[in-house]
Amino acid sequence: HPCAQSSPAEIYAEMEAFKTSLKNDVEAVACVNERLDFCEAETFMELLDCCEGQLITSGIGKSGIVALRLSDSLSSVGIASTFVHAAEWVHGNLGKAVPKRDIVIFLSHSGNTEECVVAVGHLLARGLKVLVISGQKESKLVKLSSASLVYGRECLKEGLSVIPTASIVVQEMLCNAVVCELVERKGITQSVFKANHPGGAVSRGDFHHNPHCTSNGVA
Repeated sequence: HPCAQSSPAEIYAEMEAFKTSLKNDVEAVACVNERLDFCEAETFMELLDCCEGQLITSGIGKSGIVALRLSDSLSSVGIASTFVHAAEWVHGNLGKAVPKRDIVIFLSHSGNTEECVVAVGHLLARGLKVLVISGQKESKLVKLSSASLVYGRECLKEGLSVIPTASIVVQEMLCNAVVCELVERKGITQSVFKANHPGGAVSRGDFHHNPHCTSNGVA
């Protein structure tokens, strides 16, 4: 075992890529927190809070996986939500979105993902509101949206300059912020969260949460 032959300091000194990745992610989060347009974020959150129907998340690739997780987290606190893969909208899933009730949230790092842009065109034509989380302000999706959270690609240092790493971290960070803000605005309590988790450690109360996410104690 390498740890038996080397000191912690020696091992730490050798793990350059590991340390660099951690450093890049921390710097990306700090950069986004400083540069995010909070006036736009307020509009984004107000639209979500006033939604009378479902919050539908969508994306493709790694951004699609983050979008799926956002939908799952919203559902876990009792907010009606579902996920639609961006490529599936034009193959029958347009019928899942109810005009003037539902809101669709697209995640796309570039903001120009073809499948997403095509889907947004159809959704807007049907009277749906579309929100976007993206790394690029001057992108097709952001320009088509009613509101957006733009984290800025200039804040990111990705693995090999192309592997989605820091971009996924900041997308997840913004999704967490969206969930926590909605929990606060809607007055959702920990009991609601636990009621949606009848299985596992959460149902037994065998978990430790940090109450600082919101005053309602849902993290």
